[in-house]
Amino acid sequence: MEHHKTDKAPPDLNELKEHIALEYGRSLLQLQQFELTLKATLPTLKVCGFFDELAGNIERDRQLLGGKTLGHLVGQWSQRTTLEDEQEIDDDALNGRGYFRFSFGLEGGEWMNEKLKQLVELRNELVHHFLSRFALNSEASCQEAIRYLTTAANVIKDNREALHSLLTAVEKAKSELLEFMNSPEGEHFLLSGILPGEPVNDWENTTIIQQLKCEERRIGKDGWTLLKEAISSIGQRRPGLSPKLYGCGSWREIIHRSQLFEVEKRPSPTGVMVWYRTRSA
Repeated sequence: MEHHKTDKAPPDLNELKEHIALEYGRSLLQLQQFELTLKATLPTLKVCGFFDELAGNIERDRQLLGGKTLGHLVGQWSQRTTLEDEQEIDDDALNGRGYFRFSFGLEGGEWMNEKLKQLVELRNELVHHFLSRFALNSEASCQEAIRYLTTAANVIKDNREALHSLLTAVEKAKSELLEFMNSPEGEHFLLSGILPGEPVNDWENTTIIQQLKCEERRIGKDGWTLLKEAISSIGQRRPGLSPKLYGCGSWREIIHRSQLFEVEKRPSPTGVMVWYRTRSA
């Protein structure tokens, strides 16, 4: 850290340089702590995948980020906390497997992005330009460097507190979400797409309607789908999904109340069979 020591250098100048070295090292260590915090946090800020693959996905992401620089990590923070429309996963692609998606979006989160970018600029200044900016060959130069490092320390402290406060809120949200998902209400919501006792105002986006439409694509014949076969197929892929979750007594009642399907009854050797198809727009 020292520039050029000479026997003629006044003792107080050497003391100033030692103080500068201490503050300089402290700032770099605190910036490295920022890196470690982001590396630990980023893998769980935005998570998606099949239930049986989630842990592996998170660990691979953690290992990938482990060797990245602060600049890359800050870019990932901005990307992963930006609010965006999530693409729906087609039921055919799911093939009956449980899929989970969690993301933490910051509405108006540019303020945090700017704070993190400020830290990247500060780190680059310290690592690449500090000695060219401060000659450290005079008391005035050393005092200027100390003032700069004091300001840098305050910036790091303020930004660290802002990030810590934000991450505390994230962890609280995760904890509340996990608690809800493990509750009877959460299990009902995961299965049906609505809360227990909640009136169905949007049948189109309920799980049970989406499954009926999925069966049209899977086993439909000439535009029509046999309801009995659809129910059997859904039961295999989505055990527990039933009309009772929506306050209905039968699948036919679901179709009737949703007003989204046409129904046709056809005779068969075993009795009348119900077929359905999505109404034309």
